[in-house]
Amino acid sequence: MDRKILGLDVGSKTIGLATSNGQIANPYKTIRFEEYNFDEGLEQLSQEIEQYHPDVIVVGYPRNMDGSIGSRAEMVDYFIEGILAYNPTFQENQIVRIDERRTTKMAKNIMIDAGISREKQKKSKDGLAAQLILELYLQINNK
Repeated sequence: MDRKILGLDVGSKTIGLATSNGQIANPYKTIRFEEYNFDEGLEQLSQEIEQYHPDVIVVGYPRNMDGSIGSRAEMVDYFIEGILAYNPTFQENQIVRIDERRTTKMAKNIMIDAGISREKQKKSKDGLAAQLILELYLQINNK
């Protein structure tokens, strides 16, 4: 059975989005907003959630290298609270946090290896990072 899954890579100015049917993850788009203006980002994301109707949202959860929760993970927790507030039909058990240490760096390295220009890397890294987060989720849940 296919499920609609939305992957998110949350940053202070962008949200990378990826989509999946439960089998394959695809980069979708990047939402851009004024730095730390999460309400602006959440409004745009809520429109995407309304249009896509995901069964699950997978959010990259950037733990520190020692596994502890730092300010970046706290930012994501705040953002998850916002997703639930902006989308009252969505439940907390439909949101999954995935440890995403190094996914943005991995995305950048993939694009460098592929010879993609710096300008295109800047536009694409968030969507690719969201795709990597979603692929991690699919690997864990499709075993």
